[in-house]
Formats: sequence, C-alpha cells, structure tokens
Amino acid sequence: MGLNIFLFSIYWSNQHEQNLVTNSNQREDIMRRLENDGITIKDEISEAHQEGYYLSAEQDDFDSLVSDAANQTIAQNSNVSDKVLTNYPTSEATFDLKKATNSFDRLMKDKAFVMNGEEYTYLPDISKKDDELGKIVGAQSYEGIPFIDETSRITLDIGESNDQEQVVKYTQTRVKEIEPLREKMALYSQKEILNTLYINNNIPNKSTITNIYLGYFKTLEVREKNVYVPVWFVKIKTSDKTTQIEKVNALNNQVITNNLVPKVENP
Repeated sequence: MGLNIFLFSIYWSNQHEQNLVTNSNQREDIMRRLENDGITIKDEISEAHQEGYYLSAEQDDFDSLVSDAANQTIAQNSNVSDKVLTNYPTSEATFDLKKATNSFDRLMKDKAFVMNGEEYTYLPDISKKDDELGKIVGAQSYEGIPFIDETSRITLDIGESNDQEQVVKYTQTRVKEIEPLREKMALYSQKEILNTLYINNNIPNKSTITNIYLGYFKTLEVREKNVYVPVWFVKIKTSDKTTQIEKVNALNNQVITNNLVPKVENP
C-alpha cells in the first residue's frame, strides 16, 4: 500500500508538469510540421488511445527454475550470473531467419530448450537479422503489451553450422509476480507523442521515422521491486543514416532522456 501511494504521488506530479507543456500554443497539426521539415514517416500514425498500467515485478534469479527436476537438462548447460541465464545448446536447435516468428514460437514451446519459454513473444522491432548473424529477441508481456526492457528478455544468437542456421547461444532474463499498481489508464496516442518529440527537438530535419512501438519499460526500483510504465519507442533514421531511438512515457507524454533508473530504498 505504501508503494502504491508513493507511485501515485509521482504520477500526479508528472501529470501537473506535463499540463504546462500540452496546454501551450504549439499544437499546430504535427503531420504538417513534420512534412515542412522534410521528415517522412514509414507507416501510418495512429490517433488511438490504448490502455496500460503502472506495473511492479521482481527480477527472477532463476534459483527455483534451475532446481526444478524438469529443468535439469537445461540447468546443466546454463550459467546464471547477475540474474541473467546464459545457455549454449548442446543439441541441434535449427532456426530459419526468413520464418523467424514460426521458428521462435517452435523453440519457445520446447521444454528441453528453454525454461518457461511459453511466456516469451517474438519482438521483430528490436531483433536484428543480416547475412552472417541474427539476434532474435523475445520478451514477456502483460495484457498484450511486451516488456521492452533488459529485465525481461530472451536473445537467441543465430549462426550457421553445416549450412544450417542454428541457435549457438541464448541469454534469458525474467520477471515474476507481475501486478498492476493502479487501475488501467488511457495512454497518449502515437500522434500525440510525436508532437511532444517534435516540440522538444528530438526529431532531426530530413529524417525518417521508421517505426513506433509500445512496451513496458523499467523506470524505478523500490527495494526488490521494479516499477514499469508503458513507453512509446520511436525509431528514427537520420539524414546521415544513423539510427536513434527516442522514448516517451505513454502515461504522461514526457520524453525519457535519462537511462539511469533511480533506486528508492525506503519509500
């Protein structure tokens, strides 16, 4: 209860600060302003308002999973360090990068390959595929919104062996005891958060917005609990061909500029 009250006070404080920005006179249609600056958008921008939560969860240290008799084959080939499990599969684990979703889902159902794999969903937005190597990423989700965060992730390293694409290594993190801290709330839309990024000069002229996706992101650590909020991730390719990813809190429409997660020991 104390944690909920503490977080609710942060939420209302942020809402008040954000009102000072959104009530400004800088609300000219964002699509026209982007076009005037030579900024293109690859996909259609949505004005829909999804819903999400403040969430809390604990980082799993895998102790209970690796001690489970059903997981001993995986545990024997794994190493857990700093709550990250690393495994080098000893049996053949083929993967087809051209059919990444199907290959990922098949492996996640294989209880001899990964522990609790059914909890993870393939994330094409942050996976990487090229001619020599692939890094296929999946994550846990809560009510359809994935965790786009290092604390809940499985990354499959794909290499080639005997003319076949195979998983040569994977790393896994997991969160447990996921629960909402407040009731479900409406989120800012893609169009609204693009307006915020533009006002704050986070979208360079003559760049291309290649992708926008939503995920839970760790923003606070309170004792042993992590606190997550829904965040819009905006991938931008600049005119000099570099890629930048901007993050906007979907609950209060504020740009996230600091990657350091504050820790609170005694809220």
